[in-house]
Amino acid sequence: MTSLAMEGSKYHFIIFLIFKVKFCVGIMVQVVNQKTFDGISPIDLMEATYKAAENFQIRAFFEAKDEILKIGKYSEQEFYEILDAMINAETERKLVLDKMQGLEPLFLGEIAEKIKEFPADNVIRDVIYLKEQGYVEEQVEVKTKMVTKKIKGEEKEVEVKEYFYRYQAKELPDDFSETYFEPVSIVFEAGACCNCGWCSAICPVNALTVSADELKLDEDSCMKCGLCFTVCPRSFSIDRANEAIKKLDKNLNWSDKIGAYINTYSGSTKKDEIIKVRQDGGVVTSIAEYLLKNKLVDAIIAVQHSKDLWKPEPVIVDDVKDLYKTAGTKYANSPSLSIMDQAKKYDKIAFVGVPCMMKALEKGTLYPSGLPFFKNIKYKIGLFCMESFPYEGIIRLAKEQFDKDINELTKMNIGGGKFIINLKSGEQMDVPLKDVQQYARDSCHFCEDLTSDYADFSVGSIGSQDGWSSVITRTPEADELYNDIVKEGLIESKSLKEVKPGQFLVEKIGGIKRNKCKPVELKKPNEEAGD
Repeated sequence: MTSLAMEGSKYHFIIFLIFKVKFCVGIMVQVVNQKTFDGISPIDLMEATYKAAENFQIRAFFEAKDEILKIGKYSEQEFYEILDAMINAETERKLVLDKMQGLEPLFLGEIAEKIKEFPADNVIRDVIYLKEQGYVEEQVEVKTKMVTKKIKGEEKEVEVKEYFYRYQAKELPDDFSETYFEPVSIVFEAGACCNCGWCSAICPVNALTVSADELKLDEDSCMKCGLCFTVCPRSFSIDRANEAIKKLDKNLNWSDKIGAYINTYSGSTKKDEIIKVRQDGGVVTSIAEYLLKNKLVDAIIAVQHSKDLWKPEPVIVDDVKDLYKTAGTKYANSPSLSIMDQAKKYDKIAFVGVPCMMKALEKGTLYPSGLPFFKNIKYKIGLFCMESFPYEGIIRLAKEQFDKDINELTKMNIGGGKFIINLKSGEQMDVPLKDVQQYARDSCHFCEDLTSDYADFSVGSIGSQDGWSSVITRTPEADELYNDIVKEGLIESKSLKEVKPGQFLVEKIGGIKRNKCKPVELKKPNEEAGD
């Protein structure tokens, strides 16, 4: 396309947007996440929308309409819903940026208190995105303090660092241009991709293909919209936004090590059929079965063994009789989110996955528009995860640590600081957990989340006794549902704070994973090391 044609397209697009806003102003309604632009003058709204029209993501999405509809992943109605939400969200961001002008560096919560025109959680998410777009500066203050910790049974004084993050609108030069988000392949090339598959599921033109260990970009098909980068759990962090938003809700408890939650439990299934196939307490399978049987969801996305034993594959389960095939932990990675678009035919679904997948779903809800790409996700069931393994790593682990073929194994588990396997012969073997970490995926070292902070339910073995699972409910709805299942007699439950080792151990290991997390360093294409 020639530069003249591009300019013509640009102004045609801006006129289209301004006409849209004029119409909305005429009826005095403009919606952002079901909220109105009440209190914003028509002139300010027009100006903000004009600026929003410069956003490369909106322009790329709009100009690729014909190609997007030809692919068929999104209907024409869905296309316009997404575009409208993107325009609204970007307009709101420009208004928030305008309100930030002249303010001193402030914490996210303080900024939300000063900008009353929009919901506080909107303002917080907007500030983080404005930072990524290059409009806002993040200032980090580090303080140190001495605390007493028990180390190997002995109390010692240790130095602890605390980080404080404040945000301020930048003074922009005349030649400023908004940050362009590269395709998410740069995350894979940096070795940080978790291969969750979310980018391929939401890509409007199917330019991305994700497997358990690979990510491929079709550059000829890619429309350079940056949506894949925006929703990637490893592209930029939403953790500070999440903390600030969750702390606004006084009904939630907050832990720096396991995130926001309503309650914590230790649970064990009471159903014999689930006991036969469970990994620990059988809680995930019990919740999933309850959801399906009571028609609270139409289908569940989980993983099952593929034709290669211990090599998991994502699956959509819409019949209870197929659910037990998904029971038990598979320690190899599965790109479970890659099939999310295949579940669009269901009105309500539940998704079972690990922490990076839960964060991906949350990012796809927050950004770029505040409108989820798939609105049928009703429940998110997150699993505890310290790290996962490539399938080839699992094969090597079995051979090198246990001198066993992978097909001889019937179960793998982690407990008591050991990696444990059960064999078809009935024998059980174990090695120290530290001896198997060499087989883990390198990309897992960029993850700080042990307990699936962004899920509705979080479930894992850490903190509970054998045959039980630790359960964290993170929303009032999830907590009510869990207790309904307990009342039905399907799960036996105790408070996690009243069992040993209990919540203390969950938080301890959660803190260890947070502290060990490596920062993601991305390089733009053709950027030399050290530049």
